[in-house]
Amino acid sequence: MEQFGIYILAFTTSILLSVPVSLGLPTLITRYISKYEVSKDDAAIKGLLIRSNQIVIATTALVLLVAGLSYLLWWKNLDPMLVKTIWVSFLLLPLIALGSLRAAALRGLRYIILGQLPDTLLRNFLLCLGIGIYYLLGFELSPVIAMSIHAIAAAIAYIVGYFFLRKKLLSRLRVIVPKYHNKEWITQAIPFSLNSGVQVIKSRLLTYILAIFGSLEAVAIFDVALRAAALVAFTLDALNTAIAPYISKAFENDNFIQLKRIVKKTSRIIFFFAIPVVLVFIFGGKPLLVFLFGIEYTASYIPLVLLCIGQLVNAATGSVGLVLNMTGRQAYYTKVTIFVTLINLIVSIPLVILYDVIGAASIHAGLLIVQNIILVWFVKREMKINTTVFQ
Repeated sequence: MEQFGIYILAFTTSILLSVPVSLGLPTLITRYISKYEVSKDDAAIKGLLIRSNQIVIATTALVLLVAGLSYLLWWKNLDPMLVKTIWVSFLLLPLIALGSLRAAALRGLRYIILGQLPDTLLRNFLLCLGIGIYYLLGFELSPVIAMSIHAIAAAIAYIVGYFFLRKKLLSRLRVIVPKYHNKEWITQAIPFSLNSGVQVIKSRLLTYILAIFGSLEAVAIFDVALRAAALVAFTLDALNTAIAPYISKAFENDNFIQLKRIVKKTSRIIFFFAIPVVLVFIFGGKPLLVFLFGIEYTASYIPLVLLCIGQLVNAATGSVGLVLNMTGRQAYYTKVTIFVTLINLIVSIPLVILYDVIGAASIHAGLLIVQNIILVWFVKREMKINTTVFQ
């Protein structure tokens, strides 16, 4: 269990560092490519893609430089296995960041499945396949080996995704002279970047708090519960990816009737699929955890139930965050997320010290509910749109 905790901590670090690398550009790309498709501005699309890739390459180099300096000053003295795994996890940084730009571009063009296929399905399938083969060959699987397999899977997924984008867009832009709206893009990317950063910090903060004030075993137990509970909102995440360009297009065309129709239908689908998943985990969570992870992971059951309750409310509130991001109101979303993250930081430490993983799950679920209620209230007041299932 401790080995799994090391892997999760290293992977969390790479995900956290991908935030300053990508700078909120994926959300910007999805929104603006949808916008430029409406105005048939291929020159701006090409310029946006070129500038985004240049920024990501530069920020990746900067983040790795800072990581190297901080290693010399601080974390070289941590557990040797953790240090090695973190170094290998840095291979994921450019792959995750550049892959997210490619996926965002395809989503903006409304090629939803092609945009998600490499990272959502292919990368995870190759990771599981690689680990499975390694295990069947009788080798001992360490966190470093698991992270290396993950990096190889990510590289293959990125290459496949690049060919998808080249076929659907890049070949069409080959003879186009790029046009750059740097000032506008940077202005719009700042709140997206802040929002993405705070969202990732909010979701990953408890991993570090558990590692510092709990144990690596607690990190593993919490991560299993967190990943399982995420299945409750799987439909929400999938549909958000699918409807993002349509919401952006409806907003750009001032078609609020269509926008409301999209939100209404998706909220009902999301909640319909969330309920059975919650029921399965509540009534059959323990045997499932034993079957999938082993008897030692039954400690994940109560945290899983708590997280499922939070995710059910998240599903019931629909695509509220996406509506704000795709309609130019991302600044409010960012303010609320920052507020929730600060509360998380203040409250989670004593809860983890007192109640360990259950404390972490309680604060995560509670703040998820509070954040969604605040956002639903704002969207209903400012846009006269009810994103919840209760409409």
